[in-house]
Amino acid sequence: MPRYSVIITRDVTESTVVEAEAETPEQAEVAAFEKLSNSTDTEWELDEGSWNKGDSYVTCVDELP
Repeated sequence: MPRYSVIITRDVTESTVVEAEAETPEQAEVAAFEKLSNSTDTEWELDEGSWNKGDSYVTCVDELP
């Protein structure tokens, strides 16, 4: 009987906090994304409860030799 490697995925969300100086909330969002894209050491944290909220789904099935 053939054997398979099956990747099962579930989506989760992570968050990080970026401090930004700006005149409006909209400008703060833009500035925060800019700081984030220029960062090399951003730390992300799994959002509480995120890990078990989404449905699982198959992303790949490969037959094993």
